[in-house]
Amino acid sequence: MINSRPVSPSAIESELNTLWREITEARQQANPSAKPLSRTRLFNLLVFVPASTVTPQVEETLLALINRQPFRAIVMVADSQSKEATLEASLALPESAGEMRGEVITFTARGVSVLDLPGTVLPLLITDAPTFLWWQTGNPFTHPIFDSLAQAVDRVIVDSLTFTTPLAHLADVAQATHDARFPAIITDLGWALLSPWRALVAQIFDPQATRPYLNNIERVKIAYYQGSPVLAWLLGGWLASRLQWTPTHQSAELLRCAGGQRIEFEAVVDEEGTFAPGYFAGLTLRARDGALFEIGRLPYACAAVHLVVGERESERVLPVRYETTTEWVGRELNRLTRAPLFEAVVALLTQPRSATRGPAEPV
Repeated sequence: MINSRPVSPSAIESELNTLWREITEARQQANPSAKPLSRTRLFNLLVFVPASTVTPQVEETLLALINRQPFRAIVMVADSQSKEATLEASLALPESAGEMRGEVITFTARGVSVLDLPGTVLPLLITDAPTFLWWQTGNPFTHPIFDSLAQAVDRVIVDSLTFTTPLAHLADVAQATHDARFPAIITDLGWALLSPWRALVAQIFDPQATRPYLNNIERVKIAYYQGSPVLAWLLGGWLASRLQWTPTHQSAELLRCAGGQRIEFEAVVDEEGTFAPGYFAGLTLRARDGALFEIGRLPYACAAVHLVVGERESERVLPVRYETTTEWVGRELNRLTRAPLFEAVVALLTQPRSATRGPAEPV
């Protein structure tokens, strides 16, 4: 747990200096030979969290991240629905293995005070250091304070699995990534969750015997656990972009392409309740000659890969490393370059086309 000290929102820097000084003096008195505390902050991390979605996991992730490398975290807990207009602040200096690991500043804003957050937060950013904005839940692009924050950050981290209207919200992502007036790079934790599955699909076609089938795939089915279809769409968009298919029709259940190829999306029930809603469940690729390539998600971080090529049939179980939210966010905090593949996939999924949001065509 983060042990915080309530402070006045207008006295953050002075209170931080006081807190550092108190801790330093207490340590020197307890152990005069101890080495002085170092106040190192490698970057700024802004975290926007709607009050309705605050969970212990958010704090646990933040602590795990700050234990890896020291930075200044500014957490914005926003309750826009409140009738009160209040702004409260607290400070904390997380400690790990006897070392102070950065700083955590938390603002809790209610009612119209949420609109005051940019003016309060931005002056606290450490200058000449990269700044990241982790929008923990939902679509940031429609929030009234987002533009003010985004103009001051280098990278925006979203989670498409939390989008309430996935296709419309992905379109907002696509628009921002191609808007020269929007300086921040956008990345998605949902896209990151698909990394091991994209790698597994690619590995199927590494051998010379299966590589020619890449040009003969005509039917794809992607299964996901009941919930948001956005991860299945992103995986389907990745396949279409890599295979150079041109989508002509899209619905929640189907992506049809100009060459007659089809990618179907199927929601399945997780009988055991093992996986989160919307997570990848399985994938089937069929070639024109009947060859079959299947990947199925298994419990205990494993996947079953089943291939039928001509008269040959094989099946094997492979380990799949599921990285935690801390690992995914931590990876993004070490990266300032664009994500061109993600941007291309989002553009493909959201480009205007006929019947984009109409009912699925019969299979």
